[in-house]
Amino acid sequence: MGFNKLKKVLSICIMGGLLGSAMIMPMSASAISPYTPFPIAFQQNEISGAELQRELYIPEFNNWCDYPWNRGSEKNNTVGKAACSLFSVINNVYYRTGMIPEPTGLAKYALEKGYRRVGVEGVAVDFFYGFIKDFGDQYGMSYKSGTTSAATVLEHVRNGGVTSSNIYGHWISIADYDAENDLYLILDSAQACERCKNITWTDRENGIAWLTAKELLANAKSGYYGINNMFSAMYSFDYTFSGEYGDANGNGRIDIGDAASVLTRYAYLAASEEPPVYHPHPYRNELCEMLADVNGDDIINIEDATVILEIYARNAVGLVD
Repeated sequence: MGFNKLKKVLSICIMGGLLGSAMIMPMSASAISPYTPFPIAFQQNEISGAELQRELYIPEFNNWCDYPWNRGSEKNNTVGKAACSLFSVINNVYYRTGMIPEPTGLAKYALEKGYRRVGVEGVAVDFFYGFIKDFGDQYGMSYKSGTTSAATVLEHVRNGGVTSSNIYGHWISIADYDAENDLYLILDSAQACERCKNITWTDRENGIAWLTAKELLANAKSGYYGINNMFSAMYSFDYTFSGEYGDANGNGRIDIGDAASVLTRYAYLAASEEPPVYHPHPYRNELCEMLADVNGDDIINIEDATVILEIYARNAVGLVD
């Protein structure tokens, strides 16, 4: 009985088109993929240089950059001009999970809840708690607390957390810690702004900088990233890297998405194109690539995807080895 059910699940997976549909030519630059590289500068206006990034990663989010996002009597503010606070959350979610909270939807939410109001930069600080309360479960996020102590923020990041941090008139994400080099990863959705110029960028085009504790522990001033005495919202993620063979996308479980990830990359490589990553986090991506080679032959291809589907099907019907 169990074996017949197993065959049925496998049949649904394969005949339903997973193997066939995934074996396609690489997607065009206007297609959306859940396996995009980490992270990207989402914000920017139409002359900022980020147009290609928006076309590549979030084309279905129609014209979010020019979406009106006004306070009080304002008429010309937009998400692209003023939503760095929202993107500090979006970048954290994207970096840790590979998922993208839709910018316009998040902007509407902030307006409807009254978090976007006169007298505050971007949103009021209660937005960050409200986002976790209303949407945190979707991303495995929890809210730790808010603080103005830079030392507390850095301790939280060293312990695996992330933050949305206010610098001089701007919001950024502090998304990771490199213990070997004692550096903190900064993701900036509006990296072209003048207030961000006096730091050493790792990749300014994509809003990436690895900064020292000294730089972040400083008091805020224009052109730098000191966060002391400025508000930071601290979050944690429940994400657990399983380290189990077959978990090719690193989401902590073995499912159809892992097989799709293997097949997508295989299709790109077969067409001599640069493949999408397994996981948006660069270090976990290396582990995912190892875990995708389920049969251990040092080649990741359709055979590995088939084995992953078999593992998924066995787990689905309770046939655990």
